[in-house]
Amino acid sequence: MTYAWHDHTAELELHVESETEEGVYRDSLAAFGELVGGDESGEAVRMPVEVAAADRAALLVAWLEELVYLADARALEPERVTDLAVSDGELRATVEGRVAAPRPLVKAVTYHGAEFHHDGSRWHARVVLDV
Repeated sequence: MTYAWHDHTAELELHVESETEEGVYRDSLAAFGELVGGDESGEAVRMPVEVAAADRAALLVAWLEELVYLADARALEPERVTDLAVSDGELRATVEGRVAAPRPLVKAVTYHGAEFHHDGSRWHARVVLDV
């Protein structure tokens, strides 16, 4: 797992690097879960997620927007993703985690500077979160 946070004024920039395209989505969930999580107690849950977008960068934004929604509306602290399938601008997965008290840090996921590309050996992504 490789990801790093970079501070901005009222923003956090997430950089993800992975051997696989699916790994970028897995690692971005791990990073988001680390950011909002903290309560190890709570009921374990599994929630299906489906998002669609025109390109990979927009799909990553949509994925993270859905995680923000689940944290805000359903009090989900995501821990892992299973049954992940990515194809033709669509992502389907099951998010596993706990219903707890996630930290309400993220206001929005932005398209500003969003990137998602393959350099020939690894996948790289960047997205900015408004906090």
